[in-house]
Amino acid sequence: MAKIRPERVVIIDIDGLRPEVYFSALKQGNVPHLQRIVGSARHVPALSTAPSVTFASQASIFTGAHPADHRVPGNECFDRLGLISKGRPRHFGFDVGDTLAVDDAIAVFSDGLADRLLNPETPTVYESAAAQGKTSLVAFNMYARGADYVARPSLIDIARFTKGKGSLGLEAGAYDTRMLDDLESLLRKAEPKPDLITAYFMGLDHHSHLHGPVSQAEYLADIVDPQIGRLVDLLEELNLFDGTLFALVSDHGQIETPGDDAHSIRLGFPFDMELSPLFEALGLDLHDRPGEDPKVDAVVSLNGGLAQVYLRHREAEWSAFPRYEDDVLRVAQAFHEMNEQGKYRSELKGTLDLILVRDAESAGDWRADYRAYLGDGITQPFADWLAEHPDLPYADADNRLRLANSSMSGDLILSAKAANGVYFGGEGLRGVHGSLLSGDSEVVLSFSLPTGSEDDIASLYDRVDSIIEVRCAAEGNRQPSVADMSAVIRDLWLG
Repeated sequence: MAKIRPERVVIIDIDGLRPEVYFSALKQGNVPHLQRIVGSARHVPALSTAPSVTFASQASIFTGAHPADHRVPGNECFDRLGLISKGRPRHFGFDVGDTLAVDDAIAVFSDGLADRLLNPETPTVYESAAAQGKTSLVAFNMYARGADYVARPSLIDIARFTKGKGSLGLEAGAYDTRMLDDLESLLRKAEPKPDLITAYFMGLDHHSHLHGPVSQAEYLADIVDPQIGRLVDLLEELNLFDGTLFALVSDHGQIETPGDDAHSIRLGFPFDMELSPLFEALGLDLHDRPGEDPKVDAVVSLNGGLAQVYLRHREAEWSAFPRYEDDVLRVAQAFHEMNEQGKYRSELKGTLDLILVRDAESAGDWRADYRAYLGDGITQPFADWLAEHPDLPYADADNRLRLANSSMSGDLILSAKAANGVYFGGEGLRGVHGSLLSGDSEVVLSFSLPTGSEDDIASLYDRVDSIIEVRCAAEGNRQPSVADMSAVIRDLWLG
């Protein structure tokens, strides 16, 4: 069978889209424009990163690397080694978060902050394209390193979209419409026309956070699908549709939550500092106020279903491995007692599924294996713990955490009872993600050649399956991942 070579690539990136919503909409005929693109697509049953959150997963989508290598472990994280700040440890809050990192959220688009945190040794798909003389266009995504044409949302629109209320807010549908407006304007002006185009629809995830995952089907049919129709019409008008490979991807799913105080674990400055009493009782200064880092003893990054806890060696700098007995296990035991007995914070009793720890000190390596903490200093291999808890629908959890483990991930990882609607973050949400559960870990990943022949489509199926199978086997027999999207594009298109 002849190897296909698409003329160009269009990536349609729909933040937060659940696979069952996508497939149901296709089956019911509710998304005719989407159907036109992916009617004969190869659909890959893929998973998000761990945690299953936007900035980590989007980084994997556009680099083809896992978080341990591209070094963006979540929407919030702590760079203990100061990799992009001349050795000065730094907390990042790309989505503002409970520590009110407003400057970071703005700098993602005003200063390319997320792009700068990406490991320069893990090239983006845009950089790979440029190396072969091809041009790229990116609309509204946080990662655009190496692209020739970039449409970014205005800072006013980002503020209105993410934080505005009532008349001061910007509805998700209006935000996605502005994305496509700007993409169209830039594409019409671009010369030569780009060979790789990314359209990033962020509105569905935002809408689902506010109204719950049950709202996704209507948003997909009423807002996203007509915009995709506009995009297809534009591509046809500019003679960019024929011979194009389409990749349709989502970065994570979502699960439902009541979003009330009882289901949200917060670090909110200045009033909702629920985690602070535990650290205060241990004599540790927690990063729970804006601008504190690096002069603290502990940092907690809240990422929905998972939280990463970073601990400083109390007698050394952040670059030193924390002491396993005195630093890591001491805090792990405190969280265990909180979860089992309600110690330190009674309302947080029974809110955790799991506490994970790693002994980087003994291993001499930040990538020391995570182990389940059982209490009283006892740990268990994570794979064994998973085998003993088949009731938890965790998705390829051991592999995903292994591929996220680095100096940028926590010395402890806390897993909230996400199946019960519990999450780390501010209250008021109806849909959340970030956990290891299948509901917010399963993603959409489809590849299609809508103008290809039957032989082209058969070849697409064969190549996609082969590329991903080889990668999964080489990386510990993991399941397919969002990181496989760029690998497929590079192989099929760039060769």
